[in-house]
Amino acid sequence: MTEFENSPAQFRFLHTSDWQLGMPANFLEPEARARFADARLEAVERLFALAQEQRCEAIVVAGDVFDNNLLRPEVYRRAIDVLRTSPVPVYLLPGNHDPFDAASIYRKPEFAQLAQGNSRGVKVEVLQDFAPLELREGVEIVGAPLLTKMPNEDLVARAIQECEQRDAEGDAEEAKNRIRVLVGHGNVSTFGDDNDLSTIDVAAAEEACDRRVIDYVALGDTHSAMSLGSTGRVWYSGAPEVTAFREPHGGGENNSGKALVVDIQVKESGVNVDVEEFSIGRWAFQAVEAEINSRAEAQSFVESVQEMANKRNLVVKYALKGTVDLHTAAWLDQQLEESALGFARLYPRERLMDLHVVPDLDELAEANFGEGFIDAAAKELMESAQEDNRAASDALRLLYRLSAATRKDAV
Repeated sequence: MTEFENSPAQFRFLHTSDWQLGMPANFLEPEARARFADARLEAVERLFALAQEQRCEAIVVAGDVFDNNLLRPEVYRRAIDVLRTSPVPVYLLPGNHDPFDAASIYRKPEFAQLAQGNSRGVKVEVLQDFAPLELREGVEIVGAPLLTKMPNEDLVARAIQECEQRDAEGDAEEAKNRIRVLVGHGNVSTFGDDNDLSTIDVAAAEEACDRRVIDYVALGDTHSAMSLGSTGRVWYSGAPEVTAFREPHGGGENNSGKALVVDIQVKESGVNVDVEEFSIGRWAFQAVEAEINSRAEAQSFVESVQEMANKRNLVVKYALKGTVDLHTAAWLDQQLEESALGFARLYPRERLMDLHVVPDLDELAEANFGEGFIDAAAKELMESAQEDNRAASDALRLLYRLSAATRKDAV
């Protein structure tokens, strides 16, 4: 990225969104849940460090700063404390998780104090209407805030329209060197939901950029960083810390943990916009699949799990399919149960699990589950498992493991 000194016709800033501070992550155990909550605040601190390192003039947060408007007091207090440490001005846009409604978290008195500036004079301001906020002469930040969780119009289009009306009444000569960044939040037209009145029209936004009504559209809502349209002037920044799973074949949240440093330069030949992605996140959520039809394939899958990096900050859900014998199934369960201790969480994706357990003839002949009702139950479960009864297979695997101490071939 080319280095330059900030001037009225140049502007470098950091584009981020979807911090979702206070995200509950109830799928994690309490120990990992606490670490995950801290990680989200630490990601914000890394954003601040990146902004300073890259000589950004400001940070724009394109919606969903908070997971909701009703945070626990300690979550809210810690977030405010972190916001106070920003080295550059910060502009917060209310999104669908934290809209600027009557109960908005942004109406708390601490935000009025943040807008006055910290001890170094650095302000944190909420984009609560469509009026532009002047960062400095020649640089404006315009918000398209959500006033409700479900708006009934394209708020980015509305913000553009209000900018056009303002320009019609302003000085055309001054506007030539002015840089204007529009901050929005929501789904976009290229994602195909034409029935949603709030869908953001990317083509119209790019056309407004061409006419210099605005120069860049900083969007939030989708948690993977991506460029939209064809001009490179409309972007989703993605969330700085992961919130959902990356799917095995590339779908899902496949480019989260990012932030964007954006350079805008106004030249005689036109406006040049340069966007660079930076990695911020430390956590990962990964969905994996495997087909297992033998002990060797089971061992290969277990080894792939054990070799995963950064397991303490990694959540993995797995979907297995295939057919294995009882001994292999019990061994696999035990290995994955032990491996899970090193992960933030490792668990089966029950909806997609399709691993069948069929005891072979040797296992049926040699199995020793004890005597009396336990032996009788085991035999009944074996018969049901042979008929592809999933619940019976699961119960038989557990019983097989629990009785391992009585068998010579204990797993």
